[in-house]
Amino acid sequence: QGGFRDVAVKVVVNGQVSAGYRLENISVFPPIITVFASNPELVRALPGVIETQPLNLQDAKEDISTRLALNLPTDITIVGSQTVEVKVDVSPIQTSVTLSNQPVEVVGLPPGWNAVVAPQTVDVIVSGPLPLLDALTPQDVIIKVDVSKLQAGTYQLTPLVNVLIEKIVIESILPSAIEVTLYPPGAPIPTP
Repeated sequence: QGGFRDVAVKVVVNGQVSAGYRLENISVFPPIITVFASNPELVRALPGVIETQPLNLQDAKEDISTRLALNLPTDITIVGSQTVEVKVDVSPIQTSVTLSNQPVEVVGLPPGWNAVVAPQTVDVIVSGPLPLLDALTPQDVIIKVDVSKLQAGTYQLTPLVNVLIEKIVIESILPSAIEVTLYPPGAPIPTP
């Protein structure tokens, strides 16, 4: 007659995902398998869980989808498919960094005009995947104030921030406004 039993599948993993990434989820399908042995005692003696062959996660940077065989004791067989489907979700760790003293560039200044900017630098807080932030340089973030439609005078302008790397988000600019004073050609510029 023999013996049948339903047992859970446990995924065995080796190694660590790449630095800057995290392991989010491991799913297995089917999560429960039916095993059979001609000797019912063998089936009853099982611990209630069958492990997969090891899955290597060393330096993984992206999702993994694969089929794994099961580590079966002698004289025990699986009813149905001999492998299980394993999905591993790996994603970059999200964090934020502050880029200090980023220069502010004035654009749209008519020829011969002068602009005095205060402050001349800002701090920018950006967030995104840790591997991208680690690779970010100050040159990848461009801060501008556009004066193309303005007359002579003093203005409080909101700087425009452009990040040259995708998936990086601007969280905050400190200060959030820049004082810009525009002087037409020939106008004396006060020394600070």
